[in-house]
Amino acid sequence: MKTITTDAVVIGGGIIGSSTAYYLSQAGLNVTLVEKNGIGCGTSGSCDGFMFLQTKKPGLSLEIALESARMYSSLSKQIKYDVHYRQNGGLILIETQEQLEIMEKITEKQKALGLDVDIIDIDETRKREPRVSKKLLGAVYSPMDGHVNPISVTMGYMEAAKRQGAVIYQQTPVLDLDIQNDTATVKTQNFNISAPYVVNAAGVWAPAIGDMAGLTIPIIPRRGQILVTEPLPPMFNHVMLCARYIAIKHNPDLVNNSDDPGLSLGVGFGVEQTDNGNLLISNSRDFAGFDTQNTHKVLKEIAKYALRFIPELKDLDIIRTYAGLRPYTPDGLPFIGPVKALPSMIMAAGHEGDGIAQAPVTGKMVADYISKGSCNFPLDAFSLERIDDEWSHD
Repeated sequence: MKTITTDAVVIGGGIIGSSTAYYLSQAGLNVTLVEKNGIGCGTSGSCDGFMFLQTKKPGLSLEIALESARMYSSLSKQIKYDVHYRQNGGLILIETQEQLEIMEKITEKQKALGLDVDIIDIDETRKREPRVSKKLLGAVYSPMDGHVNPISVTMGYMEAAKRQGAVIYQQTPVLDLDIQNDTATVKTQNFNISAPYVVNAAGVWAPAIGDMAGLTIPIIPRRGQILVTEPLPPMFNHVMLCARYIAIKHNPDLVNNSDDPGLSLGVGFGVEQTDNGNLLISNSRDFAGFDTQNTHKVLKEIAKYALRFIPELKDLDIIRTYAGLRPYTPDGLPFIGPVKALPSMIMAAGHEGDGIAQAPVTGKMVADYISKGSCNFPLDAFSLERIDDEWSHD
């Protein structure tokens, strides 16, 4: 069977894999990317486009998101592809006094790391977004939040990588992975690819790639469901989420044994308006294996919960729904960088709901490590080895 030799193989054609292929090829490396389906057909094509910074935990999650936001500001020009990045600010809507107290603690730490963020009362919130319910207490506001089109980012990175010499294979599942000494061999149906480095950017399917090399990767799929409305004239000035969304994201155990049917299903509220005028109303988070089917029970709860924040949504028509899988890790941080037991394997997976916000910096971190041997962030904090081997999730 034919063997292709290259400098690095990237497995996965989503937003993380495409970003990695771009920055590797920009560094002058010969890059081959393989994707089992089509580019952007997995998680990157079934999510929202939030570029929220204030949802990130104070610390490394926020630091790399801030760097990604900086990179996004010039990305369209750099890759010659409009990624529809809009830094129009974001609101985290607060319903209860308990949520307010939690958000006060979070924002204090975020400010210390350089995020422009403040808590505003309901009057100021409604000045910014008149359609928001008067029953809310207020919101956390950051002018640094925004949104992008995830498919445009993925396709833009991929097209730019190809112009720099990267070779892309779609409809090419990886059948096996053999790592011997300093060489990784990726096996497909029609050819093999040999390289000193293989980047595992397969998202929720990253554990399957790890299994081929005898490596356990603690990533599990976490489903999110989204409603899409008819196209509408401009309705909102900002992207918006609810404070409960952040609580569920950072502490999934909150959904266990809750008396609130929405909370027990992992339902939160988020809304953004696309350039075409459609509203994306989200979101839910539940562990359902690799099931990407929408469920009527969850969609109903999303719609009902959304009305607590924006009552006018009741008059809108839903034209479709979709669900996608987010690669969840035990501590909420992705796996980025080399695997100690298999130095030829480089991880770039496990971003859960932060893959869009962290895609540019992740690709750059991986490319810098492979091309220079180091990067601007401490890779130990993102290492696979930080997670206890005995970790599991029911």
